[in-house]
Amino acid sequence: MQDLPPLLGKLLCWLGFHDFQVISKTFGFGDGGGVEKVECKRCGVIMTRKI
Repeated sequence: MQDLPPLLGKLLCWLGFHDFQVISKTFGFGDGGGVEKVECKRCGVIMTRKI
């Protein structure tokens, strides 16, 4: 999916199919667990998700 035309890539991001790369990870124990920060390579949106 690396060589998509820009318009198709933006359409996929708009539909919710992002191409994430991990920026940082924070590990935790117990109920808190870990958290990682990810960024979409195509549109640049940054999200956090629980590991």
